[in-house]
Amino acid sequence: MMASSSSSSSSLALIWLYHVFLSFRGEDVRKGFLSHVLKEFKSKGINVFIDNEIKRGESVGPELVKAIRHSRVGVVLLSRNYASSSWCLDELVEIMKCREEVGQTVMTIFYNVDPSEVRKQTGDFGKAFDETCVGKTEEVKKAWRQALNDVAGIAGYHSSNCGNEADLINKVASDVMAVLGFTPSNDFDDFVGMGARVTEIKSKIILQSELVKVIGIFGPAGIGKTTTARVLYNQLSHAFPFSTFLEDIRGSYEKPCGNDYRLKLRLQKNLLCQIFNQSDIEVRHLRGAQEMLSDKKVLVVLDEVDNWWQLEEMAKQPGWVGPGSMIIITTEDRKLLKALGLGSDHIYKMNFPTEDESLQIFCQYAFGQKSPDDGFESLAREVTWLVGDLPLGLRVMGSYLRGMSKDEWIEALPWLRSTLDREIESTLRFSYDALRDNEKTLFLHVACLFGGFYASSIKSYFANSSLEVNHGLEVLAQKSLITIDHKHERVHMHILLQQMGREIVKKQCTENPGKRQFLWDTKDISHVLDEDTATGNVLGINTTWTGEEIQINKSAFQGMNNLQFLLLFSYSTIHTPEGLDCLPDKLILLHWDRSPLRIWPSTFSGKCLVELRMQNSKFEMLWEGIKPLSCLRTLDLSSSWDLKKIPDLSKATSLEVLQLGDCRSLLELTSSISSATKLCYLNISRCTKIKDFPNVPDSIDVLVLSHTGIKDVPPWIENLFRLRKLIMNGCKKLKTISPNISKLENLEFLALNNYLFCAYAYAYEDDQEVDDCVFEAIIEWGDDCKHSWILRSDFKVDYILPICLPEKAFTSPISLCLRSYGIKTIPDCIGRLSGLTKLDVKECRRLVALPPLPDSLLYLDAQGCESLKRIDSSSFQNPEICMNFAYCINLKQKARKLIQTSACKYSVLPGEEVYDQPGDDNEDEEKEGENSLTSMSYSVWGKQNGRTVGSGSDQLLMPALYVYRKHLYIFEDSCTLKDCSEAEETTLSELTFVFRVDDETCKVEGCGNTEANNETEGEESKRDEDEETSSSKRMKLNFSRFFQ
Repeated sequence: MMASSSSSSSSLALIWLYHVFLSFRGEDVRKGFLSHVLKEFKSKGINVFIDNEIKRGESVGPELVKAIRHSRVGVVLLSRNYASSSWCLDELVEIMKCREEVGQTVMTIFYNVDPSEVRKQTGDFGKAFDETCVGKTEEVKKAWRQALNDVAGIAGYHSSNCGNEADLINKVASDVMAVLGFTPSNDFDDFVGMGARVTEIKSKIILQSELVKVIGIFGPAGIGKTTTARVLYNQLSHAFPFSTFLEDIRGSYEKPCGNDYRLKLRLQKNLLCQIFNQSDIEVRHLRGAQEMLSDKKVLVVLDEVDNWWQLEEMAKQPGWVGPGSMIIITTEDRKLLKALGLGSDHIYKMNFPTEDESLQIFCQYAFGQKSPDDGFESLAREVTWLVGDLPLGLRVMGSYLRGMSKDEWIEALPWLRSTLDREIESTLRFSYDALRDNEKTLFLHVACLFGGFYASSIKSYFANSSLEVNHGLEVLAQKSLITIDHKHERVHMHILLQQMGREIVKKQCTENPGKRQFLWDTKDISHVLDEDTATGNVLGINTTWTGEEIQINKSAFQGMNNLQFLLLFSYSTIHTPEGLDCLPDKLILLHWDRSPLRIWPSTFSGKCLVELRMQNSKFEMLWEGIKPLSCLRTLDLSSSWDLKKIPDLSKATSLEVLQLGDCRSLLELTSSISSATKLCYLNISRCTKIKDFPNVPDSIDVLVLSHTGIKDVPPWIENLFRLRKLIMNGCKKLKTISPNISKLENLEFLALNNYLFCAYAYAYEDDQEVDDCVFEAIIEWGDDCKHSWILRSDFKVDYILPICLPEKAFTSPISLCLRSYGIKTIPDCIGRLSGLTKLDVKECRRLVALPPLPDSLLYLDAQGCESLKRIDSSSFQNPEICMNFAYCINLKQKARKLIQTSACKYSVLPGEEVYDQPGDDNEDEEKEGENSLTSMSYSVWGKQNGRTVGSGSDQLLMPALYVYRKHLYIFEDSCTLKDCSEAEETTLSELTFVFRVDDETCKVEGCGNTEANNETEGEESKRDEDEETSSSKRMKLNFSRFFQ
């Protein structure tokens, strides 16, 4: 398909002016094939010389010779009438001469002509050649014939052998690029993180099985979607005969007003004009693009799609491009990709760069390198933080600061903190401007008030409004204007989007902050609240992170009759020297940390309150009487040390959360709490003066009663059937627990302690008696042990565990784990757990004895119970049981014998002298055990009728050990030794065992075995001649842990 001369030393001195010189006969190819070739070359950046502009004479002139000699590749497009032009034949002679003299690569395309006709000048090609030769000298004709013969001998491209011309042209262009040594554009090679991102997207594309591959790239404005798509396009386009990158579709078309038909036609026309490199294509109906592209392999990038009309026809016409095509879509709106039917394997989410990557990106623009100059480190990190790792912001800020001195950077920082750059704002505004009015309102609420709030809380604030907040949050998330983390369900907004939202609010009234919807700046808030300049426009006030002093006039809120959200956090010091006359009745959320108020404004009804949070307040009580609190869901008065009484809550029928922790003066809970029939969370921890178990409704889910004066858990606890957690740590007066607590089927966590419980560090002020009692019990059941019940207590285990064990534990298959450094015995109730399959008492170092255990037990782990001495003789009746007594160094001989003689899968004991013959040591370790179990295998060899026979075992599990000590591993297994002879009687002798432990830190030191079958010693087995010889062995294996 191409050829170049080996004699190319002179080419080193040439300067290539053109990539390709194209020789062709215009009347054959100019209007069709040639135009497509030129377009493809142009799209791939190939610089082509064609002789259209040169005035033709009798022979090839010096200008044309220069063009041929200074082109890296000569492409000869041989067609039926090529030889009818003496000009073409002279070009060909010169091209072949350059091939020989300067090493020019020559490529041939045989377009509707056979190479043999070219070589021999026969057929229509030969007739044209003969006509051209009339009147020419023999020397000229000889040169032409030689050139035609040579060029026809170059393996070329045949139009007759290709399925379609597009594939042929793409192949030629790709091969030219290979000759030129072209590589994909490296314009973006320095972009931090781009390589990994593109590789991840390509991996998604590769896994797709569809004939037409589609990948959607989504993320917020300015994160680099277009740049990423451009890199993909540059790397992939060479493999497609047709390709185009439709950039910024969102900004190139006006918004549709009812009828989007005209816009769709315009989009299709632009697409086709770019693909075919023609400006005069007309699209008269919506199937126009499909008619022209359905048989073509194309690469199309649809950049910054923001409306369904831009994708609708593609969704309706799945075959609008040919097989092998690829569509790349970038958008800020994930919903559009879902509407197109794309699943997660067809969607790539753009993530923000890491902190280090952001610093590198910023430094590239600010310093021309990937690290800051000396002395600029902290300043660079601060600016990186200010723009929130958004690549667009990093680029703009870095470019702005480039070349400035350190002092100039410091002077610029206040402006950067408070002002949004115009280029950044114009980019971010696109998505905001496309929102509906309700969605814009919600966006501004999040930007000014609710960043970091729970989505459920935001929804509750607007439950009675027409804002459609559920749908609105979803829209904002789909358009990448907010993110909702799935783990905590919190709503987050990028700092630059937040800044943009606040700039929009500022522009509502630049002169008077009191006429804006939201206030967050300390100076503006102080001005409004102290000077009493607020209006009914104000919907929310938020002092988060301001950290300055604010003075509030007693009548400050009189003019704010529409105020709904008042957030006065402890970061600011707030003074109310004269108290407050009123609070707006429309308040939905009141969060006021360290409120200096001592008297609640009497006229405030609270009828709209959804959330009231006043931690660390000075109140002794909030209000007298009953208020209409039907909307109230959360009441938080935590750490209000002076609070003695909480208000009547009989009208708070929607209350879900009541936080009264550390209200040290609180004497009692109001009986009206029982009217809060939706209450699911109550915290009265450190309310030391409360002595009675709270009379809560049966809706309660979590009760936190730690460090109270409560003396008992009453029998009516069984009525709280929804209760999942009961936490009573540090309840020094707690003495009596009702057995009815075992009836709570949904209980998952139970903490009953007279002292503060530490789960893993049982230190109780050096109180040895208390320390002896502390324990944790964990029960698990269900598929994969997904359900659990946990008890943590410092009561005597013999008293508390039988009382609290859930009723289901006595009948269901369960596992039980006990953890304690102090308990000496386990309650006998363990023996009544008929479904107990696993008992874990590992590291109970003072445990002395085990009670009778149920026959259902399959696994017992007593590893590290160094004080254990006795085991009930009725235990271990299940032959499938596995037992681990590693490091139980004080086991009595009776207990050891019971373990050694019990039928089991395996058991592990502290080491002793192994009786019987010694086994072979084996140090063929393979790898270190990573889990609590490792494995062992063995091989058996013996003499049978004078022949050597053998067998091997499967992998047998054994506990992994972790301390220097010898242990005895007892297991029962059977091996089968095949008799290779045909003798009627077999005699087995000289058994040899070879053991392998799958843990390189263990080694086998010895072994012993005992026959487990019923044959008497020395008796010979008589079997049929084709029968196998089998022996069941109870093995003792002595192994030790060691470290090289």
